[in-house]
Amino acid sequence: MKLSDIKGERTLDVIAEIIDPIANIAEDKAASDLFHKKKLPKEMDEKKFILNRARKAVPALLKGHKNDIIHILSAIEGTSPEEYAASLDLAKLFTDAIDLVSDDTFKSLFISAQNGESSGSAQGNTEDPHE
Repeated sequence: MKLSDIKGERTLDVIAEIIDPIANIAEDKAASDLFHKKKLPKEMDEKKFILNRARKAVPALLKGHKNDIIHILSAIEGTSPEEYAASLDLAKLFTDAIDLVSDDTFKSLFISAQNGESSGSAQGNTEDPHE
């Protein structure tokens, strides 16, 4: 399931559930490097470039953020982290991860978290009018 497939009031619940794990991953430079766009060096072929990036980022992501990954995927699926982890196997992880990283809605949310952006404006006049 993709984040963009979630509709209605459940959308708010899922966003509330995944914001912390997304922020945890976004704050980890090694783990989040996989999600940054990088230019292909002229002297390297695309396959090698992708594999080199994956070799560095995927272990950091999987080893350092197991609970975050399970929390995100379980929230999107609509199960508890414990239920999700119990049903997890290589095929399920691969399918769910591909769905997630190919989801434009998730990518925009994750990139916003990495950049420290917010979806709304909190600007306003904060000066004390009595000063």
